[in-house]
Amino acid sequence: MFCEDMWIQILSKLPVKSLGRFSCVSKYFQSLISFVNLQNSPKNNTHFLLSYGKQTQIFPSHISSWIEDPLPFFSADNMPKRQSLMDQVLGSCNGLVCLLIWNDDGSNTFHLYNPATKELFENQHCMLKPPEKHKVFMLGFGYDNLWDTYKVVAIIVGHPYSEEYPFRSLICSMDDRNGWREIQNFPVNPTKFEGDAIMKGVGIYMKNTLNWVGFEYVDDDEVDPTFNDVVIVSLDLVTETYTQLLLPSDLSRVIIYDFYTLTKKLHTNRAPLIGVLGGCLSLFLHNRTTNHLSIWQMKEFGNQSSWTRLLNTSFQNLGISTTRYTHRGLLPLCMVENDRDIIIIHFSYNGLRAIVYNQRDKTVKSTMISHHISWIYPFNYVESLISPIRLKFL
Repeated sequence: MFCEDMWIQILSKLPVKSLGRFSCVSKYFQSLISFVNLQNSPKNNTHFLLSYGKQTQIFPSHISSWIEDPLPFFSADNMPKRQSLMDQVLGSCNGLVCLLIWNDDGSNTFHLYNPATKELFENQHCMLKPPEKHKVFMLGFGYDNLWDTYKVVAIIVGHPYSEEYPFRSLICSMDDRNGWREIQNFPVNPTKFEGDAIMKGVGIYMKNTLNWVGFEYVDDDEVDPTFNDVVIVSLDLVTETYTQLLLPSDLSRVIIYDFYTLTKKLHTNRAPLIGVLGGCLSLFLHNRTTNHLSIWQMKEFGNQSSWTRLLNTSFQNLGISTTRYTHRGLLPLCMVENDRDIIIIHFSYNGLRAIVYNQRDKTVKSTMISHHISWIYPFNYVESLISPIRLKFL
């Protein structure tokens, strides 16, 4: 008879659909499969969420399917026929995806969706309609592992924007009937650096925290502001409190205007981006003066001295045209092949293109992505059997 360790090794090699069938064998198998399911490593299961079509439907895809040979995969016949309809993806944790629906009455509803099992859960108590003369400015979704609950965060502000009104923070647990609660105000000004249009102001989930880029409150007339004024704001989903992380010290005296144009109300679409790359919180910078892309990684989350520059290369080396009518933005998506290759998505008016940059050989491969795909979400997705429908209300 197999021991438990051997069963875990066997089960860990099976796809989620097979695990779903075997979970019906016994409660013992069900518990083993739940353990195996949560041990899946995002690094070894590099799936991302894609949306396609006029109705903005979503489905997960393994990255190798569309990097190596995208045309057959993205043919119209292969597009999934029945998947979840949504307006925006807020994130993915443990195989569950948070979907945002913008309603005609100005309210927002949030769904938890499992693409592997096709189960969908909507908590009506999490419906959000901002107070009068307020608007939702930023959002985020993450997992609180202490209380085993999934939380949605909304940063709202008075509209039209005025510095007299703080950026208020609201939080809602998806398994709570009490709805939204107000926590401490967002501690810095996210207006200048709300995030690139690619990200739409969505918080980056990392180790029980949600992270955004912010601009400390300084005089708008300050001459040549530097990256000293820019911070990463991190919300701990367990304690529901904010901390601020400094950017790499090498950027401390770098003038911001070399990278983007500041405005009093909204950002340009070249604001600094943060994301998760190679399992690390990462900073993506586009120097508009030199047309260079640089990537920094925080090797130890929360340790500001652990920032390391991973990449600094010109757009020309990446094979990117910087003409006004073709270039819209870049999104470093993931690292593959033992962190040798960096996958970068190039958003242009000609469509989506996947750039594979080999760090060892400094070589570049480029692949156009089918016109059927309208968006690629930079949230690493791992298949699981966790059911959003079985969430128990407190």
